[in-house]
Amino acid sequence: MTKSVATVDARPFFEKAVRYGLAQGLLSQDNMSRMAAEAPKGIVQIADHFGTAYLRTDLESAATRMANLISLYLEDSANGDLRAAAISLRDNTLLSHSRGGSEMLKRLHAMPGETSLHSRKVDPLAQKLFVNERSFAFPISVASYREQVRQCQANQMRIDFARWLARQMNVKQDEYEDFSAEEVIRSAMLVLFIGGKALEMPSKSQFVELVGMLRKKTFKPRPAALDSFLRDAPEAFDELTRQAMQGFIDDVLPRLKSTEKSADEILHAEAQGAFFIREVAEEDVVAYDKIVAREWVRITKGNADDPAVLATIFLNVATGHPAKASALLKEAKAIIQSYRAQGFDSNAVLKFVDDFAPFEQREDLKAMWLQDLLPDAEVHLADNDPQMPDAFMERALRYFKQNCVGAWKGSSR
Repeated sequence: MTKSVATVDARPFFEKAVRYGLAQGLLSQDNMSRMAAEAPKGIVQIADHFGTAYLRTDLESAATRMANLISLYLEDSANGDLRAAAISLRDNTLLSHSRGGSEMLKRLHAMPGETSLHSRKVDPLAQKLFVNERSFAFPISVASYREQVRQCQANQMRIDFARWLARQMNVKQDEYEDFSAEEVIRSAMLVLFIGGKALEMPSKSQFVELVGMLRKKTFKPRPAALDSFLRDAPEAFDELTRQAMQGFIDDVLPRLKSTEKSADEILHAEAQGAFFIREVAEEDVVAYDKIVAREWVRITKGNADDPAVLATIFLNVATGHPAKASALLKEAKAIIQSYRAQGFDSNAVLKFVDDFAPFEQREDLKAMWLQDLLPDAEVHLADNDPQMPDAFMERALRYFKQNCVGAWKGSSR
């Protein structure tokens, strides 16, 4: 049985091009002498750029860098053709080839490696570090370079597409620059899929309303809205919009229509900002809270920012009483009696927060209960200090009145 073994030529492309040129008579001894004279100058320049020309190690690494940069540029420009590469070495200087490789790396570094929409400026130090790494420690192959360029160009197209969508929906650059292209695209597709009269990016309350519309059995999408939107669109963006809409229908729509997650949870938890949300005036924030947490607003009587209201509600819930934002004297005494008889049910408070509070506030509310109110109330509502007996709850009621909403006046006895 005959076996064939493939031989991998791991030599730098620069070396392969020189050997090919000599063998084929494309490079003469004069050409080689010229390159031999040019090389030290280039090596010193590279050594000075990345270190110093006075250290042997820097000079040695500079020689390697120069060969890698020349190889990268030659193989890319000649498209792997050794004859074309040898002719390029014959007709152009080594320095022009190494600079060509360096410029290729600089261009790659300047391209977007992801799809965030912030303004990009080249950081000279970061660029130098990138060229430093990719020309010596981790030299990049032409195949890898081209693939990374392809990915970056795709990123740039997504960025340009998202910015175009934002402009069509009257969103300014400073409003979306902290978001990614995908977030803007998803929100635009949501708006276009529903097809309302006003095609604008949603605010928080509008996002919740749009998801609510999707979940109605009577909802029907309006494909004509997409066609109308794309009437004057550039051809490339027309195609990208239709692709994005199909991706939205296949991947995003089922999640939005599922009732397993509320719109509030999708917006702030599961998606982790996967939708662009337009910032609007304070009244929209109020509207949003009313939409996503109607029961929370009712229980807190619209005073969810008042620590005393929250403390009253939490102490009620922790002792098995109805969640109320204020307490009469007899209700405050009942809370204290329940605590002294059976302690606090901390899990009941945590579940109450999960069931009713707006998602983005839950962790802070839980921390308030567990770290502040719970340990403090356990001390001041207890009657286990023989030095400070509190049989008539006077001390506990004073604490309650100071930290909660106690709806009584005068004596607490």
